[in-house]
Amino acid sequence: MSLVWKGYLPVSLCYIIFFIGLKIILL
Repeated sequence: MSLVWKGYLPVSLCYIIFFIGLKIILL
């Protein structure tokens, strides 16, 4: 379970940062 989170958390963080950046560019 911990190993899955260690692999999943960075990916979701990068996706959230990318999505926020995209919204800022569009606005």
